[in-house]
This record gives sequence, structure tokens and C-alpha cells, in this order.
Amino acid sequence: MNVIVTVAFVIFLITGGILLNVRRIRRKRKKRKAAKTFTIKYKILRIGVIGAGKMGTELTALAERAGAKIVAVHDIQLEAAEKLAAKRKGAIATTEFNKLFEVPMDGLLLCTIPSVRIEPIDRACKKKIHLLIEKPPAYNLIEGRECLAAIKKSGIMAAVGFQLRYEPRYERLKQLIEGHDVHMARTVFAIRIYPADSQMPFSPWYLQKKISGGPITDQAIHLLDCVRFVLGNPKPTRAAAIGIKNMSTEQTEFDAENAVQLMYELDNGIIGVHTNHCGHERFYVDLELIGPHLRLKANATDQTIRGIIDGKKVNENFPNQNKLGLNKVDAWLKAIDTGNRGYIRSDYAEALNTQALVDAAVKSQTTHHVEIAEKV
Repeated sequence: MNVIVTVAFVIFLITGGILLNVRRIRRKRKKRKAAKTFTIKYKILRIGVIGAGKMGTELTALAERAGAKIVAVHDIQLEAAEKLAAKRKGAIATTEFNKLFEVPMDGLLLCTIPSVRIEPIDRACKKKIHLLIEKPPAYNLIEGRECLAAIKKSGIMAAVGFQLRYEPRYERLKQLIEGHDVHMARTVFAIRIYPADSQMPFSPWYLQKKISGGPITDQAIHLLDCVRFVLGNPKPTRAAAIGIKNMSTEQTEFDAENAVQLMYELDNGIIGVHTNHCGHERFYVDLELIGPHLRLKANATDQTIRGIIDGKKVNENFPNQNKLGLNKVDAWLKAIDTGNRGYIRSDYAEALNTQALVDAAVKSQTTHHVEIAEKV
């Protein structure tokens, strides 16, 4: 009889513990779902956009959600500009820069191909219009320096759209490694852009290096910048990369490599390796840090940060929001709204350090040597 009572009591404790854990998990989920949405506080900001494609559509939607008013849409195709302007009621649609910059604006979203940077940035600077520029910050470092000079002269706030700097998992990873030695960073970016069959989910220009800059400039740059953010923004010192195009070989209009391997060094002594494949059937964004007493993985496809620190297992959920409570668009808008540049985690000058790493890696594909990263 005593045995039966004891067993029943143990079952009660276990069941109660499970129920308590379930309730805790539900409470955590509710808290995550209840994350606050940023709203502009002081005035309605007038925002324009250049580029009415996927990113222009997404970023203007985020700006509207925060309380900004989209006042002008520019695209080289009038139909695309008009379509997005119709979604953002009251916005002017145009294919002409002159007409665009006649519209009073507080900020401008630049969502174009990488080669379209110098003219819109220069014109925005002369009008004292704040900028949010999608990656890369420039087609190359030479053009980037020209844009930076205009930005510094104007005094405007210019952010670059490296959204992983606002991703809570990487902010948490940065906190976890504080005080610990890191020797290596390993990253993987896999996406389906090269056509594996008759259907291509992306525009053909992604595979044309004259337009996109290639997979290092267009894809790898996100994780290269994320590694720099997590490690405290060290600057690149040198890089080398090799790549191959062995998909869609019969389509000569595509010259971007579908597979790239990259190695680089940062000025804090940490070395990094990056693997890029833009013909894979699934999407992966993987990041791993390795040191004498740690190995941590923070992959975008996982819900946890996993690994070890000082022999102890880490299997940690990351918060729903970063400590700012802001995404890249919200942070830029709040910086404009308050005049506080501190909300922007990737201003233009900082972003050019990642551009310097990209440029060195791209150059090495032609020279077949390790290339020194230029100073910004």
C-alpha cells in the first residue's frame, strides 16, 4: 500500500512539473508575441523610395507601420512605380530623379541594384535627406568613398540595411561570448538563385556580376558583416576567395559563380571562412564561432543558440526583440525622429569596412592571390 501511495505521489510531482513547464513556455510565447511595435513619436516623417521591387515594397510597408508617410516612389519602370505608389496611398510615382527630388522628404529608402548609388546619394545629400541604403553600401569601395564624402559633408544620417545587426539571436550571441577568446568564425549562406530546373525564383540580374557584383557582394556580405558585428566591428586585413560556375553552363549570360569559398582575417587576429552556394534547393544562414573554450552555433534556421562555453552546454532561446526593440527601418526612423544616431547599428562609414572585405575577396578571384583589404 505504501508503495502505491509513493508511486502515485511521484507521478503527481512529475505531472505537476510538466504542467508548470508548459505554462511557463506558454507565458514566454505570449511575451514574445506581445513585443511592442515602434511608432514615430514627434512628427510624421515623409519618406521616399527608389526601387519599387521586393525590397522597396517591404521597407515602405515597415515605414508605414511605424507611422511614416510614403510620399514618392521612383523606379525605372513606371508601371512598377505606379503599382507601389497605389499601395502607399498619396505617393507620387515617377521614373525621373528630377521629379522625385522636387518632393519634400525627410528620408529616402534606396532599394536599387548595387551600381545605382552615387547619383541618388549625392542628390539626397544636397537636399539634406536622410538615407537608408540597402546592401551593399556601394558597388565597390572607390564609389563608396565618394558617397561617404558626400554624406559627411551633408551631415545627414545614412544607414545601410544590414538587418542581421538587429536580429536578436546575434545580439544574444554577442553577449554570450563577452570575455571569451574566439579564434575562428565559420559561416554558410545557401539559397536557390541559380535555376535547378525551368523555374527561376529571382530576377536574372542576380546572376550577372556587372549588375549584382556576384555572390560575395550580393549574398556573402550579410554574414561577413554579421560576424564583424558579433565580434565588436573589427576591420578586415586580408581575404582570398575561389569560385566556380558549374550550373547552367549553357546560359552564357550568367557569369556569377554558384559556389564560392572565402577565407579572411580581421584586425583582432580572428580568421573566418565562408561558404556560399546560390543554387541550393533550400535556404540556410549558418554562423559558428570557435575558441579554446567555446563553440557556438547561431543559425537562422534554428530557434536556439547551441554549443558549449567552458565545458557547459548551451541550448538557449533568444528573445523576440533586440534590446532596442527596433528593426533596421524602425531604428533609422527613430534616429531621424529623435536626432539620435545611436539607434543606427550600421551607419555608412561602418558598412564600408565590410565593403572593404568584400572588395578584397572579389579581387582575389581575379589575381588568385591573397589580397590586402584597403582602409576606408
